[in-house]
Amino acid sequence: MPLPKLRADPDPVRDDARAPRAATGDDGFIASPVHQLHDTLWDFAELPPAPDLPVFPGWVRVLVPVLASGTLWLGIVWALGHLR
Repeated sequence: MPLPKLRADPDPVRDDARAPRAATGDDGFIASPVHQLHDTLWDFAELPPAPDLPVFPGWVRVLVPVLASGTLWLGIVWALGHLR
């Protein structure tokens, strides 16, 4: 059973007054909801920079997680051995 072909009307009625066009210098500004949202969000982009926080040296930032992980693994192995 053939299906009906659905396609756009080849000769749509065009209303040139409503057709999109490029803006010119004579056109005024139109405040749209998108512009209002952009102005609202722009306030978040203009926050002052955060103050510099002290940073630990690299060896401390590597050593602490490695020691914590090793301690946890030793605890797990000890617990498994104790429960056996």
